[in-house]
Parts: sequence; structure tokens; C-alpha cells
Amino acid sequence: MEEPHPVILERDAEMRPLDGVKWRGCNKESRCELWRVAAAEACGTALLVLLSCMPGCAADAAHSSLLQRSLTAGLLVALIVQCFDHVSGAHLNPTVTLAAALSGRVPTLRAIIMCISQLIGGVLGAGVLYLLASPAGRACVTKPASFISIYQALAIETLLGLCLALANLASWDARNRHLIDSWPLRIGFIVAALSLTAGDLTGASMNPVRSFAPALINGEWEALWVYVVGPLCGSCACAALYAFAWRAAPDAAARDASPPPRRRARPAPAPSPAPLAPAASPHKAHLYA
Repeated sequence: MEEPHPVILERDAEMRPLDGVKWRGCNKESRCELWRVAAAEACGTALLVLLSCMPGCAADAAHSSLLQRSLTAGLLVALIVQCFDHVSGAHLNPTVTLAAALSGRVPTLRAIIMCISQLIGGVLGAGVLYLLASPAGRACVTKPASFISIYQALAIETLLGLCLALANLASWDARNRHLIDSWPLRIGFIVAALSLTAGDLTGASMNPVRSFAPALINGEWEALWVYVVGPLCGSCACAALYAFAWRAAPDAAARDASPPPRRRARPAPAPSPAPLAPAASPHKAHLYA
């Protein structure tokens, strides 16, 4: 019988904090847990808005390349997810939280509280940015490019929200429960890739809070509804599609973290030499001659 590969292990202890979470009522333990989740989402979203908008306040920000802006956004997301993923799942975005609620990953009440926390955190982050660099803070407001229509911008943000929700739904799939170690880096590069794709078209917000908070602080409401409706519609469409086409049972077999090592075939044993026939006695040969 072949020995099991040591990497193929059941690592239930490494599941994310919201995996299989059920609402346990309004006892003290559940309220404390909910407060921790809300605080993590508020703090993470505040950092996301503040740090991702800060490079745009530099004097030569207009000369920064799309690659620089996209990598900045992606690496910041990786940083914040690494900090808060074990506490709240580090959604940082109502688009992700909506997909989690529609897929049954988090209860509805918890999802609502998470979205409110994200909104509060985003406004706080934009407010701190306004205090630090008030004249240049307007560069953080997302607007569609002048050469595309408002409905083209809506379609682009819907597609970006769908892709972001799809990446998260796939990572939550029971078949991927062993492949979570590198999730902060993976979601960071996913955000960077989507930003590279549409950064020069719509700003690649993908996040209603990321667009709403700077718009509120700076009083600029032009096309804000595009960045609210688009990603949320994309999240709803993706959740429905994933549930219909690809969703797995919670006890589905997990993919292995790495393939088992190949076993080298043992060389076949060399055939044993045939026994030599005994030599005839010369006396007996003389008798029969």
C-alpha cells in the first residue's frame, strides 16, 4: 500500500474565521466577536482609503504610471489582508461582503454590520487624508475617463466587481480549503491586475466605499452611482452564477496543496543465469563411442 504524502493533511485549524460561522444569538460572546469583526473591517478600510489615495497627493502624481498606481493598490490590499484576514476575513469592500452573504458564508446581520463598518472606516480614512493633504485630496475621487460614456463606465465597473467577487468565491470554495496560505498575495495581485486593466478607463474602483468616502469629503458626486451600482450588480450576478454552475458541497474533497512526489520505478532485477549442464565424464563417453 502506498504511503500518504506528508503534505496532504487535514488542516481544519487553518480555516478562515468566517468558515462555517453560524449566528449564535445575542449572547456576550457573539457580541464581542461581532465587535472585533466590525473594528477590523473599519480599521482595514480606513487604511485602504488613506494609503491608496496618498500617492495621488504627491506633487508629481500626474506623471505616475498606471503600473505604479496598480502595484501600489495591489500591494496595499495584500498588506491589509495579511493584517486582518484572521479576524474578519478582511473584506474591506461591500462588493466582497455582498458575495459572502449571498453565498451563505456570513449571516445577513453580520454582513450588514460589516458593510456599515467599512463605510465608517472609509470615511474616516478619507477624512484623515483631507487633513494631511486637503488641496490634493480631490485626486482620489474616481471619475470615468472623458472618452467613454457613463454606461460604458457602468459596464466596466460591473465586470470588475464580478471578477473580484469570483476570485473571492473561488477562494472560499471547499475544494480550495487547503490553498489559503498565500491568499493575501494572490488577492493583492488580482486587484493589481484588474487595476491595470481598467485604471485608465474608470479608475478601477471595484469598491463603493473607496469611491463614496473621497466623494463625500470633497463634495464631488459626479458619476458616483456608477461606482456603487456597478460593482454590487457584478457581485450579485457572480454569486448567482457560481451557485448555479460551480458551487461545491461543504464536505467536497479538497484539492491537495501540492502533488505527491513521483516515485522512481525500481529497476527490474537482472535475470539469473541459467544453470550450466554438467560436463560428460570421459570414461562414459568412451563406453558409448
